[in-house]
Amino acid sequence: MNRLVVTFSKYNAHLLFIAILAIGIFARVWEFGSLPPGLNPDEASIGVESYYIYKFGMDRNGMSYPVHLISWGSGQNALYAYMLIPFVALQGINAASVRLPMLLSGILSLPLIFIASKRLLGRKFALIAMFFLAISPWHIVNSRWAVESNIMPFFFLAGFTALLISNPKNWWFLVSFVFFALCLYGYGTAYVGVPVFLLLVIPVLVYSKRMSVLQTVTGLIVFSLIAVPIVLFIAVNTLHLDTLRLGSVTIPSLPVEARYETMAAVFGENPLNAIRENAAIMFKVLWIQEDAFPWNFVAPFGYFYKFTLPLAAAGFILTLPFTANRETRVERWFLLSWVVASLTIGILHPVNLTRINLIFTPILLCVAVLIVKLEKYVPLTLPITVLVFSVGFILFNQAYHGDEYRKRASGIFNDGIIPAIEFATEQSDSLICFSEQRYSLYIYVLLTQQYHPSEYLDQLEWINPLDPADPARTPLALKNYRFSLTDCAEDPSAVYVLVLKENPPVSDVEYKDKKFEKFLVYLPK
Repeated sequence: MNRLVVTFSKYNAHLLFIAILAIGIFARVWEFGSLPPGLNPDEASIGVESYYIYKFGMDRNGMSYPVHLISWGSGQNALYAYMLIPFVALQGINAASVRLPMLLSGILSLPLIFIASKRLLGRKFALIAMFFLAISPWHIVNSRWAVESNIMPFFFLAGFTALLISNPKNWWFLVSFVFFALCLYGYGTAYVGVPVFLLLVIPVLVYSKRMSVLQTVTGLIVFSLIAVPIVLFIAVNTLHLDTLRLGSVTIPSLPVEARYETMAAVFGENPLNAIRENAAIMFKVLWIQEDAFPWNFVAPFGYFYKFTLPLAAAGFILTLPFTANRETRVERWFLLSWVVASLTIGILHPVNLTRINLIFTPILLCVAVLIVKLEKYVPLTLPITVLVFSVGFILFNQAYHGDEYRKRASGIFNDGIIPAIEFATEQSDSLICFSEQRYSLYIYVLLTQQYHPSEYLDQLEWINPLDPADPARTPLALKNYRFSLTDCAEDPSAVYVLVLKENPPVSDVEYKDKKFEKFLVYLPK
């Protein structure tokens, strides 16, 4: 009889796993590629870099196989660009191809969090945690567009899962250290988060004999070898050295201050005051679940349905090792260390929802810890929780796929700029002049025209080339494309690509126009 009950329970667990996975996949693939509409400049940038590395063996700044991209000037993480290569090689640079690796990593995160959570606190906890990730607005939104820094939480989760299932008799520890090292190429906040996490968990693993000294040394050697190029990148740009070349690999010296320097409190004049300010910013972002960047969230749902931080805080207290029995103490220390590593990032950096993205997975796990604990005392806790969050999930999808969000996202993601450039290029050999009201539209010219870097690098002149307040450099021109409207004012044959309600600066020329979503192409008659 007991065996039959166990078999039935496992059967139900398998069905629940499949159902949750199906819900998570549906939420991420429904209207994928067309929502958000258009392509964000950072998405276009990482797509261009990936295509250029594949096609020419160098990025758009002429750097051969860089370990970190120069991109706009202050740098862009390189890991996602290399992941993208097979996708843009097969499909070119478009919204679907650029976003596909992020989508796949988002879907793969669901079984990963189940495996990790089952090792942490058992199967019921694993199903709840997987459900929370499947319906998390943060995870859904960020699985559907390709800001390259959002790949880092996936690699960290993969490393975390591999480390959890490591023991002295297997090789998962080595896989774990590889994933943690790759995090350093995924996002600059990993320069802090990963070392802090490893410093907290490795001594406990060795002390508890979950990992041998030989395994630890081997793992750290592998980690260090993979990390050497990014450590050299940090050294080059912190010490303001020249670009290094190790064979075909480049360690670039950025032309303006690196982002990790501008964000890190330790580089400021008053570190203690900066740390206090950063902590206040982090608490505000986590509490209100919004930031100043509307592409990071869908109002009013935040990263996990707005009012859940107190639940996570209560769950976090329950993860403290002194609240656990001896059998789960190491696993709880793992989760505690992840939270501490994430909070350290928020103390050292002024964060937004992207910069603090490492903390959202453990927040969901902490909420799941609380629900499992409460369910022992209040039997209806679990069904009520599932019902409430399911209603929130339905409302979130209505908002995310609704007309209001689509209209807002259409402007943010420059919907229509790519066909507008293609049309203008086909219609005229004259100067093509771009609106100055949009951020770095030149990247879409590189995306559509795909020049070899040797065709434009020697002629590039930058608007505010060394202005630290404007790290996203914009060129004055790329061949016959102009990004300052004053350069076209004296050319009556110039074509203009402008945003809606913006008019060409030349009033004595008659134009015909063609609309492309958020852009108008003006052709002189």
